[in-house]
Amino acid sequence: MSIGIPPARIESTIPLAPSAVELAAAPRRGGAAGHPSRLARVGPLLLVLGSAFAAPLIAVAHLTLTGDRLLGTAAVGVAAVLGVTRRVHWTAVHSALLVFVVAQVGTSLLNASAWPAGPKFSTIYVLGLACFCLAAEWARVSGGPPRFERCWIAVGALLGVLGTIAALYSNLAQRRVWGTAFVQYLLEPGHAPRVVVAAQATFGERNLFSSFLLVAFALALWRWASASRQGRAPAWLVPCLVGLVFGLVFGLTRAVWLAMAGITVLWWWTERPPWRSLAALGSMAALAILLQAAAIGHTPLWFRAGDPRADADMKGRYSINSVTIRSWLGRPVLGRGAGSINALSIMRPSGRRLDHVWNGNLVLFVLHDSGVVGLAALCGLAAVVLRRARRARASRASPLITPLLGVGCALCFAFLFTHALWLMYPYVYLGLLTAVTAAPSLAVGADRP
Repeated sequence: MSIGIPPARIESTIPLAPSAVELAAAPRRGGAAGHPSRLARVGPLLLVLGSAFAAPLIAVAHLTLTGDRLLGTAAVGVAAVLGVTRRVHWTAVHSALLVFVVAQVGTSLLNASAWPAGPKFSTIYVLGLACFCLAAEWARVSGGPPRFERCWIAVGALLGVLGTIAALYSNLAQRRVWGTAFVQYLLEPGHAPRVVVAAQATFGERNLFSSFLLVAFALALWRWASASRQGRAPAWLVPCLVGLVFGLVFGLTRAVWLAMAGITVLWWWTERPPWRSLAALGSMAALAILLQAAAIGHTPLWFRAGDPRADADMKGRYSINSVTIRSWLGRPVLGRGAGSINALSIMRPSGRRLDHVWNGNLVLFVLHDSGVVGLAALCGLAAVVLRRARRARASRASPLITPLLGVGCALCFAFLFTHALWLMYPYVYLGLLTAVTAAPSLAVGADRP
């Protein structure tokens, strides 16, 4: 099987009208699309909420179990039942993602003699594929996309509030509590060092927490603009947006801050919201920054957005990237197996060796684990998604296409610093995007109620 299949070979065209495969699949599920089952109605909440619990729970056989991986395990069973009963609506994105998963599993098997843990770690991609299939299936039923939208906004806002409260208390009390992450020491002449703490809530890292909230932030912005034009904004929407903005600010993730600004600019460019909406959004961000500065003693915009070359965190990333590239060049085609980056080590400036490093750069991570084969499969997946989304956006199949595409680009940027390839929420997001970019006649439930 050739892994590097170009997008044109996966699906020669992605027409505006339903494809032959989609037409053949639609009659089998026509009733289900019009009348979603109980599982399809609660499925979006289960997927979004479950994928948000990404903090480590326990370790079994040297494999860390998290809430979202338990979700992925359950999703494998449900997706298998749907597959056996021929109730999975297969698309080009399904095929491209399957090729990527096969590339990860296959290269890990081929590297098993040198890295025995690879096949075990590669099963995480299978869990992600299952979550993707369920999200794509449940998002295409009647009312599916708005249901996912509401769930993601609500869950993200709740986590943003919890993370903000925890980080605020930790910075004031100078004591870490649940839901927070150490960032750095703040050193000032004549003063004792202060610990700077960020929000991470139910995630294992603040960067991943922030990128999860980024999806909810984009969905909330576009929902806000649409509801304002219709003069009936839901009472819960603005409070949720406040919680998301505060959570993103207290996440202390520079890449996500830049992505957040980019999403806001895209929202302004495409939706042309009234100036009072822009002023309200700016006031939310300003209030969050001022509250954070009061708790820490300085605004992070000063000590987190300085010269990257003088940043210890960035220096560590440069060292890890360098050792990753050197290791990959020793086996460039097939890589070294899933999770093999964990076998690398770097030498700190202090002279101490740091073992079990982790590379957060998505491209380098995939290259090291599965080589050019895996990266080609990932690029093929991206090409299929972009081609499908471009056609769907031209046909205005769903109001969610623009925010989902915008946040997709933002996530790609953020994942250059800390990727979430081993978490389930990117696969849930991709399933939602796949559903809303379906051919117009099959984009069931694309309009908001």
